[in-house]
Amino acid sequence: MLTDVPDRAEIFIDSNVFVYHFSGPTEYTDSCTLLLQRVEHSEIFGFASTVVLAETLHRLMIIEATTKLQIEPKVAIRYLKAHPLEVKKLTEHLAVPEKIQGLGVKILPVEIDDILKSNEIKKGYGFLTNDAINLALIKRHHLRSIATNDPDFERVTDLAVWKPGRP
Repeated sequence: MLTDVPDRAEIFIDSNVFVYHFSGPTEYTDSCTLLLQRVEHSEIFGFASTVVLAETLHRLMIIEATTKLQIEPKVAIRYLKAHPLEVKKLTEHLAVPEKIQGLGVKILPVEIDDILKSNEIKKGYGFLTNDAINLALIKRHHLRSIATNDPDFERVTDLAVWKPGRP
Protein backbone atom coordinates (compact mmCIF):
# COMPACT_ATOMS: atom_id res chain seq x y z
CA MET A 1 0.00 0.00 0.00
CA LEU A 2 1.03 3.60 -0.51
CA THR A 3 1.25 4.09 3.23
CA ASP A 4 4.07 1.51 3.31
CA VAL A 5 6.42 3.35 0.95
CA PRO A 6 9.70 3.61 2.88
CA ASP A 7 11.22 6.94 3.84
CA ARG A 8 13.72 8.40 1.34
CA ALA A 9 12.23 6.31 -1.49
CA GLU A 10 12.22 7.67 -5.02
CA ILE A 11 8.85 6.91 -6.57
CA PHE A 12 7.15 7.59 -9.90
CA ILE A 13 3.58 8.77 -9.36
CA ASP A 14 0.98 7.72 -11.92
CA SER A 15 -1.94 9.93 -12.94
CA ASN A 16 -4.56 7.96 -11.02
CA VAL A 17 -2.89 8.93 -7.71
CA PHE A 18 -3.23 12.62 -8.59
CA VAL A 19 -6.80 12.14 -9.82
CA TYR A 20 -7.83 10.42 -6.56
CA HIS A 21 -6.15 13.18 -4.56
CA PHE A 22 -7.66 16.13 -6.43
CA SER A 23 -11.11 14.73 -7.24
CA GLY A 24 -11.96 12.80 -4.06
CA PRO A 25 -13.45 11.63 -1.94
CA THR A 26 -13.02 8.02 -2.97
CA GLU A 27 -11.80 4.99 -1.06
CA TYR A 28 -8.31 5.86 -2.38
CA THR A 29 -8.21 9.60 -1.70
CA ASP A 30 -6.76 9.48 1.81
CA SER A 31 -3.84 7.18 0.98
CA CYS A 32 -3.00 9.21 -2.14
CA THR A 33 -3.13 12.46 -0.18
CA LEU A 34 -0.88 11.01 2.52
CA LEU A 35 1.65 9.94 -0.11
CA LEU A 36 1.68 13.40 -1.68
CA GLN A 37 2.05 15.02 1.75
CA ARG A 38 5.11 12.85 2.35
CA VAL A 39 6.54 14.12 -0.94
CA GLU A 40 5.75 17.69 0.09
CA HIS A 41 7.61 17.15 3.38
CA SER A 42 10.58 15.55 1.55
CA GLU A 43 10.09 12.25 3.36
CA ILE A 44 9.99 10.58 -0.05
CA PHE A 45 10.89 11.88 -3.51
CA GLY A 46 8.12 11.96 -6.09
CA PHE A 47 8.48 12.01 -9.86
CA ALA A 48 5.95 12.15 -12.66
CA SER A 49 6.10 12.73 -16.40
CA THR A 50 4.64 15.33 -18.69
CA VAL A 51 2.42 12.48 -19.96
CA VAL A 52 1.13 11.86 -16.41
CA LEU A 53 0.48 15.58 -16.00
CA ALA A 54 -1.52 15.71 -19.26
CA GLU A 55 -3.50 12.57 -18.37
CA THR A 56 -4.28 13.99 -14.93
CA LEU A 57 -5.51 17.29 -16.36
CA HIS A 58 -7.63 15.54 -18.98
CA ARG A 59 -9.30 13.25 -16.45
CA LEU A 60 -9.89 16.07 -13.97
CA MET A 61 -11.39 18.19 -16.75
CA ILE A 62 -13.83 15.40 -17.60
CA ILE A 63 -14.73 14.92 -13.93
CA GLU A 64 -15.29 18.66 -13.61
CA ALA A 65 -17.46 18.66 -16.74
CA THR A 66 -19.67 15.86 -15.45
CA THR A 67 -20.23 17.76 -12.21
CA LYS A 68 -20.55 21.36 -13.44
CA LEU A 69 -22.33 20.67 -16.71
CA GLN A 70 -24.39 17.70 -15.52
CA ILE A 71 -23.32 15.42 -18.36
CA GLU A 72 -22.61 11.70 -18.37
CA PRO A 73 -18.94 10.66 -18.42
CA LYS A 74 -19.44 8.48 -21.51
CA VAL A 75 -20.53 11.50 -23.60
CA ALA A 76 -18.35 14.16 -21.97
CA ILE A 77 -15.57 14.29 -24.58
CA ARG A 78 -17.95 14.39 -27.53
CA TYR A 79 -20.06 17.03 -25.77
CA LEU A 80 -17.08 19.24 -24.92
CA LYS A 81 -15.69 19.05 -28.46
CA ALA A 82 -19.07 20.20 -29.78
CA HIS A 83 -19.45 22.97 -27.14
CA PRO A 84 -16.17 24.92 -26.79
CA LEU A 85 -17.91 27.68 -24.84
CA GLU A 86 -18.74 25.11 -22.17
CA VAL A 87 -15.05 24.09 -22.01
CA LYS A 88 -14.22 27.67 -21.05
CA LYS A 89 -16.34 27.24 -17.91
CA LEU A 90 -14.09 24.42 -16.68
CA THR A 91 -11.45 26.17 -14.62
CA GLU A 92 -10.85 24.12 -11.46
CA HIS A 93 -8.40 21.71 -13.10
CA LEU A 94 -6.28 24.60 -14.42
CA ALA A 95 -4.55 25.09 -11.06
CA VAL A 96 -3.45 21.45 -10.78
CA PRO A 97 -0.04 21.68 -12.53
CA GLU A 98 1.11 24.40 -10.13
CA LYS A 99 -0.29 22.46 -7.17
CA ILE A 100 1.60 19.33 -8.21
CA GLN A 101 4.76 21.35 -8.68
CA GLY A 102 4.17 22.99 -5.29
CA LEU A 103 4.06 19.56 -3.66
CA GLY A 104 7.64 19.03 -4.77
CA VAL A 105 6.89 16.42 -7.41
CA LYS A 106 9.57 16.60 -10.07
CA ILE A 107 8.06 16.56 -13.55
CA LEU A 108 10.27 14.63 -15.98
CA PRO A 109 9.97 15.59 -19.65
CA VAL A 110 9.40 12.86 -22.21
CA GLU A 111 12.07 12.64 -24.89
CA ILE A 112 11.95 11.05 -28.31
CA ASP A 113 14.15 8.20 -27.04
CA ASP A 114 11.48 7.38 -24.45
CA ILE A 115 8.88 7.15 -27.20
CA LEU A 116 11.14 4.96 -29.32
CA LYS A 117 11.89 2.72 -26.33
CA SER A 118 8.17 2.54 -25.58
CA ASN A 119 7.67 0.54 -28.77
CA GLU A 120 9.78 -2.28 -27.32
CA ILE A 121 7.88 -2.02 -24.04
CA LYS A 122 4.53 -2.35 -25.84
CA LYS A 123 5.75 -5.55 -27.48
CA GLY A 124 7.32 -6.92 -24.31
CA TYR A 125 4.64 -6.08 -21.76
CA GLY A 126 1.53 -5.45 -23.83
CA PHE A 127 1.26 -1.89 -22.49
CA LEU A 128 -0.80 0.85 -24.07
CA THR A 129 1.08 3.90 -25.36
CA ASN A 130 1.11 6.22 -22.35
CA ASP A 131 2.01 3.48 -19.88
CA ALA A 132 4.79 2.31 -22.19
CA ILE A 133 6.18 5.84 -22.47
CA ASN A 134 6.05 6.24 -18.69
CA LEU A 135 7.85 2.93 -18.15
CA ALA A 136 10.56 3.95 -20.64
CA LEU A 137 11.02 7.17 -18.70
CA ILE A 138 11.05 5.31 -15.37
CA LYS A 139 13.78 3.02 -16.67
CA ARG A 140 15.82 5.91 -18.12
CA HIS A 141 15.80 7.61 -14.72
CA HIS A 142 16.58 4.34 -12.90
CA LEU A 143 13.47 4.56 -10.74
CA ARG A 144 12.44 1.31 -9.10
CA SER A 145 9.04 2.16 -7.60
CA ILE A 146 5.69 3.38 -8.88
CA ALA A 147 2.60 4.60 -7.05
CA THR A 148 -0.36 3.50 -9.16
CA ASN A 149 -3.69 1.74 -9.14
CA ASP A 150 -2.98 0.35 -12.62
CA PRO A 151 -2.47 -3.42 -12.34
CA ASP A 152 -0.61 -3.51 -15.67
CA PHE A 153 2.57 -2.33 -13.96
CA GLU A 154 2.57 -5.49 -11.82
CA ARG A 155 3.83 -7.31 -14.95
CA VAL A 156 7.15 -5.44 -14.63
CA THR A 157 9.17 -7.70 -12.34
CA ASP A 158 11.90 -5.17 -11.51
CA LEU A 159 9.46 -2.44 -10.47
CA ALA A 160 7.91 -2.17 -6.98
CA VAL A 161 4.23 -1.29 -7.33
CA TRP A 162 2.67 0.63 -4.44
CA LYS A 163 -1.13 0.76 -4.62
CA PRO A 164 -3.61 3.09 -2.95
CA GLY A 165 -5.99 1.73 -0.37
CA ARG A 166 -7.46 2.48 3.00
CA PRO A 167 -4.71 3.61 5.40
